[in-house]
Amino acid sequence: MSDPVNFENGQLLERFFAQSLDGFFFMMLDEPVEWSDHVSKDQVLDYVFEHQRMTKVNPAILTQFNASKAEELLGTTPAQFFAHDLPGAKARWRDFFDRGHLHTETDERRLDGTPMRIEGDYMVVYDDNGRIAGHFGIQRDVTDRHRARENLQASREQLRALAARLQKVREEERTQIAREIHDELGQALTGLKLDISWMKNRLPRDNEVMAQCLSIIERIDQTANAVRRIATSLRPSILDQLGLAAALEWQGEEFGARTGIEVVMEQSVDDEDAPIPDDLGSSAFRILQESLTNVARHAKATRVTIRFEQTPSLLKLEVSDNGVGCMTGCFEGTNSLGLLGMRERALACGGQFSISGMEGRGTTVLLRVPLGAGVAS
Repeated sequence: MSDPVNFENGQLLERFFAQSLDGFFFMMLDEPVEWSDHVSKDQVLDYVFEHQRMTKVNPAILTQFNASKAEELLGTTPAQFFAHDLPGAKARWRDFFDRGHLHTETDERRLDGTPMRIEGDYMVVYDDNGRIAGHFGIQRDVTDRHRARENLQASREQLRALAARLQKVREEERTQIAREIHDELGQALTGLKLDISWMKNRLPRDNEVMAQCLSIIERIDQTANAVRRIATSLRPSILDQLGLAAALEWQGEEFGARTGIEVVMEQSVDDEDAPIPDDLGSSAFRILQESLTNVARHAKATRVTIRFEQTPSLLKLEVSDNGVGCMTGCFEGTNSLGLLGMRERALACGGQFSISGMEGRGTTVLLRVPLGAGVAS
């Protein structure tokens, strides 16, 4: 068996440098510089950007910059590499020199001027007197990964905008349907009741049709109540007529009467006449509805506290229960689409949504929306 090939440490390092798939390079200064609070760092950076030069590169760096030979990069300075963004580059180098090391992603340019995204790790090289002599860098081209990430983010934003638009259209349709049900069917039922009452009042008291008229009037009243209930479930008229605070209070009272769960309402409104955008009012109301639905289905609670606060700069809605609670993992996955809907509603109106809970200590839903110019309408 032949002996393994032996290399000196220097040869190993040289092979590692040359064969690495990551770009390796050294950039050294013509003269070392002092970097401390006793010098003008702006002046030092000006000198560095003109006098720190690429002195050693590996093939991977050449590939990154589309260079055919090392001589195209050797001797180049930061001022040349970052001509497209000198202020940003100098800000990064100031932080780099302060810390002595840096991990970052930057937008750079290849030799032909095309953009690329670079992820790199950099280490300052000091001389024996503690002055900066240059630096060593390891970097990789992550342009494709960065572009894919940007495309994914753009897709998410488009889907979020679409979801917000669909929510708005759905709310508008519910409002229209609720009004039509309330007005058209309500008026029709009222007309029928008046007609039957007119007939009843003209029948002899002992006529057998009298009982049938009373029965019809009773069924009309029941139908009218169902119409009002359906219209209210689609879009409570109180939300449009009296505003969000009154609608939240009504929803809490209705929930308590329907479920038997004690509901405590705490409200603090600085200016009751301050307008709240329709989208925000609808979103906050629906978030309360979904929160109360989750309490009724899952919490096994005996008490719910609804806290509503409105100041000139902030709207805050908090729904807390004393139920079984849940760890964070319970709020994730496909079984929590209702929570996802609440979060999307909050984001659509420019707010922040959070939900927290502890086993045996209940759950808290929190909506915070800045008011003013930042609110989406």
